[in-house]
Amino acid sequence: MRCTIEPLTFALLDDIALGLQSKSLTPADLPPVNAEHLGPLIEWSHAQPVNATGTNGWLDPRGFSRMLENLRTMDKWFAPGAASHGFVTARAIADCHTNWTDFAMRAKRAATANGFTSDEAGRLVAAIGEFHSNILEHSGRADTGYLVFDATPGRFEFVVADSGIGVLESLRSHPHFASLKDAGTAIELALSEGVSRHYDQKDRGLGFRPLFVGLANVSRFMRFRSADHSRELTRADDGSIDAVTRQKSQLNGFLCSVRCEPEDSSRKA
Repeated sequence: MRCTIEPLTFALLDDIALGLQSKSLTPADLPPVNAEHLGPLIEWSHAQPVNATGTNGWLDPRGFSRMLENLRTMDKWFAPGAASHGFVTARAIADCHTNWTDFAMRAKRAATANGFTSDEAGRLVAAIGEFHSNILEHSGRADTGYLVFDATPGRFEFVVADSGIGVLESLRSHPHFASLKDAGTAIELALSEGVSRHYDQKDRGLGFRPLFVGLANVSRFMRFRSADHSRELTRADDGSIDAVTRQKSQLNGFLCSVRCEPEDSSRKA
């Protein structure tokens, strides 16, 4: 067993989750890990709620501990003071739309306070709003959705997730995709322009593609998860995007993690 404390990366997350799923690992076997960034921690909490928040002391949520605890019992929460991170549930937004306004304003302020221009911060918030709309339209269980953000100097992360029917089952409700069997292919299709479960309304079916336009030049990494697959898109310094689809451990519903950097810092990276 490793004794060095490691950061919770997506690669380590995948190894641990697959080990637990195959029973080649138990929670007692897990190495000491620190959660330094939002995305992997929220995905872990979503996929492994029983083992989250430091079971057997292996995982240190660090500055996210209060948020992770409150995410289980509250509909909205923001870190005190500058509110560098926080969340709101889709249920809270449905109950009162000002909850979305509050979340959006806090997220935008946090982004601009950490190096993003007002325009970039506005595009980040708009992208989160588009993901929220997708939850409402496609999850089948919009009440399970939630939106989370975290801002640190030169970095903005957000996660959008739900415990609904997932991308594969959503697309299978479209007659053209009724025979679709693979969640990886379903995610790839959902990220393609013009693909949706809606087939009777021509103004729909844009998938997640418009988000890439809104996040152009600021998004550095996107990870889409549903069922037993992920699709990861990494933007290189020259603007090219490397996209990889891989089989993973099982995850209920849908989850997307996005990491962004201000455009100027991306060019200098």
